[in-house]
Amino acid sequence: MITLQQIARAAGCSLATVSYALRDDPRIRSTTRKQVQAVAQQLGYRPNPRFSALMSHIRQSRPVAEGERIAFVWVHTPRSESTKDPFLQRVFQGAKARAEALGYRLEQFWTMERGMNDRRLSHVIKSRGIVGMLLSPVMHEAEVTLDFEWSSFAPAVIGSARWSPELHHAGHHHYLAMRMALERLSAAGRRRPMAILEAEVNERARRAWEAAFAVFHPSRSDAAELLWVGIPENRRAIARRLKAGRPDALVVSTLEILEALRSMDIDLPATLPTINLHWLPTAPAIGGVDQSYDMVAANAVDLVVSQLTSNETGVPPWPRMLLFPGRWVEPPAKGAAASAASGSASDSEHFG
Repeated sequence: MITLQQIARAAGCSLATVSYALRDDPRIRSTTRKQVQAVAQQLGYRPNPRFSALMSHIRQSRPVAEGERIAFVWVHTPRSESTKDPFLQRVFQGAKARAEALGYRLEQFWTMERGMNDRRLSHVIKSRGIVGMLLSPVMHEAEVTLDFEWSSFAPAVIGSARWSPELHHAGHHHYLAMRMALERLSAAGRRRPMAILEAEVNERARRAWEAAFAVFHPSRSDAAELLWVGIPENRRAIARRLKAGRPDALVVSTLEILEALRSMDIDLPATLPTINLHWLPTAPAIGGVDQSYDMVAANAVDLVVSQLTSNETGVPPWPRMLLFPGRWVEPPAKGAAASAASGSASDSEHFG
């Protein structure tokens, strides 16, 4: 077995340099890292996975400097909305709890503050000695670009929007969530569920809801007829489509869709099971999928901390994507289409 000492002698450098170079640690010059790695490859070096795991655990168990901070950047979201929206606050509190459990604290920043631009905000965060960075879910965009000095930060995104450059992110697994909803409805004997999805959110979800609906619909040949992407606007067209589709269940991406139907005097049967793909505790009158974004945000914190403990910064060559299908919330015993009328529409801004 080739040892680190043998590599150090062959490469003409210290044992510590070899150890850091084989982990591609940026504290070692790039030319030295490549030289050491080439010597190790020539000698046939193979790392011991158990020893590597032990050393990784030791490094990650280092005490966090008192008061070490992670920037929580509210991306294209006004300060007032970030403090009032129930969904956004659930995201932030989930991230905050996880960061504090690991010995860090969050410091909030907003890209939409008056007089602020991306470069200036990037410089402000860097000047405060903050390396770890959490990026909030976006509200109205399927693709996001920030002109940050990424090489100075260890970033991770909360949510599923496309980023340029692509970063590590934790988000909701929309595909598996739709599959779960359809399978639950099918098990309850519902063969013709209809889905109405807000187009913007479906796009941010990378059309995963739409794809899963086509694949897992109980009556697959009728799936296209029973799928709407976009909030309906024409009352007569809606009435005709509902009559032609004969749905025995309704899947919506937000309660706002039900509000839109009611505003046009579209009466849904009280016995029609209605599933909300973005269920929130603040609107419990309807069942569906709790995306559990407090836990998603907590896992985004883990992505940041793993980079900090490994001294990794910048745009990752292989971005990690942690996706979670959420938790099923059983609908009320009676159809939710009617009971939701008294429920809160506080999830009208939702993020996928």
